[in-house]
Amino acid sequence: MSQTATGTFTATSTTTFEATFTVKDAVKKYTGSFKPPMSTFSSKKVELKYDSPGQLLGQPAFSGEIGITRLSITLSSGVTFTGDLDTAIPAVITIYGEGSWA
Repeated sequence: MSQTATGTFTATSTTTFEATFTVKDAVKKYTGSFKPPMSTFSSKKVELKYDSPGQLLGQPAFSGEIGITRLSITLSSGVTFTGDLDTAIPAVITIYGEGSWA
């Protein structure tokens, strides 16, 4: 991945999240629904990695891991989100789901 941006990641419920990034002076938001349900979590500093702006469109699925102190998510388009959790959670949980860029 040749391009990066920094943003935030917030679980807005036990099964949904929002990741927001500033990419070349534009705000890009990826909103997703995940399984299994888990307690809410957040990260104030998440790194987005991508190759081209076209990867920041559409409705790619994702999979990843949350915990104990980190999050790591990969979208089916090849985009990744990584960062440290604001508060540790007790275990590493593998999540998967679908989302969309706005």
